[in-house]
Amino acid sequence: MGKIYYERIGEGRPVICLHGNQENRTIFYELANALKDEYQMILIDSRYHGKSVKEGELSLSQMSKDVMSVVNSLNLDEYDVIGFSDGANIALTLALKDSRLKNMVLLAPNSDVKALKWPYRLLMRMQVIGYLPFCLYHPVARRKRKLTKWMLEEPHFSEEMLQKIKIPTLLLGGERDMIKEEDFLRISSLLPYCKYEVIANSSHFMMIDAFPVVLKKIRGFLYACHR
Repeated sequence: MGKIYYERIGEGRPVICLHGNQENRTIFYELANALKDEYQMILIDSRYHGKSVKEGELSLSQMSKDVMSVVNSLNLDEYDVIGFSDGANIALTLALKDSRLKNMVLLAPNSDVKALKWPYRLLMRMQVIGYLPFCLYHPVARRKRKLTKWMLEEPHFSEEMLQKIKIPTLLLGGERDMIKEEDFLRISSLLPYCKYEVIANSSHFMMIDAFPVVLKKIRGFLYACHR
């Protein structure tokens, strides 16, 4: 399966953090340090990212299996997940596979490729083409092209799939997100136990644009789930 790298910060109930496309675990350092006195924060580098393996199948299904392998290695009976962007999509996939996942925070997920606003899809298509000349001799360019192309291929969460996920969920979307708000509304309406909130004055990258607000909402949600 290959090595999946992770770090643990803090003690308490385990909370797994899953980053977005072409990022790594470090995007969660500030959040993990803010919550480390209450939770054991487990920060994972997804396959093809950070210090994790750079080979094998690139899919939401495989990445969810990678998370489950970490859960198995840590002998966790239960855990929560905080996922950002592609990490939120991995969390949704994981929720369909692993009953040990009890609560999740979804930061700007999307249920379908077409939920990306068209200028961003166009930009991604241009990047996929633009990387081609560099792919001949540069492994980083090949990896970046592969990851960018993947965003134009997944996810595809059906109505039936989302309705099967019956765990408490907090969904946060940016006011100026690259994901269409109608998709946030679709996801939140289909998940039986989901609360959706818009983060004002924020882009897709809400942990940068509005970290104090996001932290407050995540902390409040987790507290409500475990009190």
